[in-house]
Amino acid sequence: MTARLELGLEAGPGGVREAEARERLTVVVPGLRIALLVLANVIGLLAFTWPFLLPSVAGRVAENHQGDGPWIVAALGAILLALLFLELGRGGLGPKTIALLGVLGAAMVALRLPGFVAGFSALFIVVLVAGNSLGPEFGFLLGCVGMFASGIFVGGLGPWLPFEMVAVGWVGAGAGLLPHGRSWRTRVVWLAAFGFASGYLYGLVMELWFWPFLTDGSALAWDPTGGAWINVRHYLGFYVVDGLTWDTFRAVGNVVLVLAIGRPVLAALDRAARRMQLRVV
Repeated sequence: MTARLELGLEAGPGGVREAEARERLTVVVPGLRIALLVLANVIGLLAFTWPFLLPSVAGRVAENHQGDGPWIVAALGAILLALLFLELGRGGLGPKTIALLGVLGAAMVALRLPGFVAGFSALFIVVLVAGNSLGPEFGFLLGCVGMFASGIFVGGLGPWLPFEMVAVGWVGAGAGLLPHGRSWRTRVVWLAAFGFASGYLYGLVMELWFWPFLTDGSALAWDPTGGAWINVRHYLGFYVVDGLTWDTFRAVGNVVLVLAIGRPVLAALDRAARRMQLRVV
């Protein structure tokens, strides 16, 4: 109140109204950002799980989400644009956050250009360190934006794209939730361990984007009439055969990169955040 009175004395009624507007924004914008982030994650979760919730509908739609994939991309894209617009509207710090998001997203595109070594791509190191340094919200946004941009530039557009966006976003958010510890060694070890686990978890989640449409009656296919336990066994068997070896390259590659360059990159991002006075969570 004292600050507002002082501002009113210096700037008159207009200054008071402007301060009140800024005060309202500081309350409304964070809540709206959280709501949009929750909505994006709910949409992502439903995108992966709706065939299991509505098996009769899944049996009639086009294979591999060709029908609903574009709608999922459109919904996620609208939410991401709204989040970026809110960041720009913050003034000062907002544009700096967007700029950093753009730079790191471009790095993800560049690192994806050489392609994948089995399931490994160096783009995951960007998401891991950025999420760990700048927080789960930034990590989720970077994962979504970076995968969308890389899909455009690398030609990876298809019904799988929204699932990649969400899954990589979850990797970034998970890295942001890790404890930092009291030393660099502890922080890097935590991040390396998460990089190893996320290498498998990413693949385990991503297989779900097409597996519900494998209903050929084999022991590894989804059985819409079977119970949850039967389908869990089918899916785990399918993952071991189809994805385990592939994802091992990603898990080991993540560990190698985190241990090799994790500390200097984390230090650089921490230093940039302090200099730019970024407060991202």
